[in-house]
Amino acid sequence: MVAVADVFDALTSERPYKKAWSIERAAEYVRDGAGGHFDPQCVDAFLLSWEDVLSIHAQYQDEVCPPY
Repeated sequence: MVAVADVFDALTSERPYKKAWSIERAAEYVRDGAGGHFDPQCVDAFLLSWEDVLSIHAQYQDEVCPPY
């Protein structure tokens, strides 16, 4: 479960070396990884709690840093 949440957070967070993915694109990546990179039961639990995921995601978004 931690891997699913960590990857989703990493994909949807902007970094100096990459733009943030959209929430929809990241969710599709997680869904496509079920049975491969991710345990299918963990993906199901993550997606079944989608409203909670969105709430937590909004609450803990990183501040956007201005360019140097």
